[in-house]
Amino acid sequence: MTVKQMSREMEMFLSEANTLQWRKNADYHPDGIAMLEILHTAFETGITVEQDLWARSRKQLSALRRFVIEGLTESESPRSRMIDVSVYMAMMSFWTENKFQIILDTITWCKSHRPCHRLTPCLVDITTHGDQHQVHLAHDKDDVCEHCAFLLWIEKLRADTTK
Repeated sequence: MTVKQMSREMEMFLSEANTLQWRKNADYHPDGIAMLEILHTAFETGITVEQDLWARSRKQLSALRRFVIEGLTESESPRSRMIDVSVYMAMMSFWTENKFQIILDTITWCKSHRPCHRLTPCLVDITTHGDQHQVHLAHDKDDVCEHCAFLLWIEKLRADTTK
């Protein structure tokens, strides 16, 4: 095989990965907000977005290791797992390059689409001045609903990102 043939095969692989990410992103981000489900998983499990994406990649890499070392294949083909890893790495790149905007967009979306579950809202107000946000709670910080707790977590992530 020539280098050109190799490059064509690699292009086909990356094209297949691109097709997959277009198809799966609609499933993984049903509200149309980039990274929202991954952010929510990171919040629920107490890990970072990077750790979540690494765990997803690691699962695929573990199966690939078993294929490479032991010659065993489980439920998916090695190529399918390689494509999944490449998609997760592209997501990691997207996150690291766009983290601040993703967080701001998530805050905006949550404020308008995920209302508080309480009769007396947990958050009285989140005010924005430029890239600064102030949170005003009606309840004790440990006594907020899940939606408000997620919004507080995102808010802390935003603050940590600007440091």
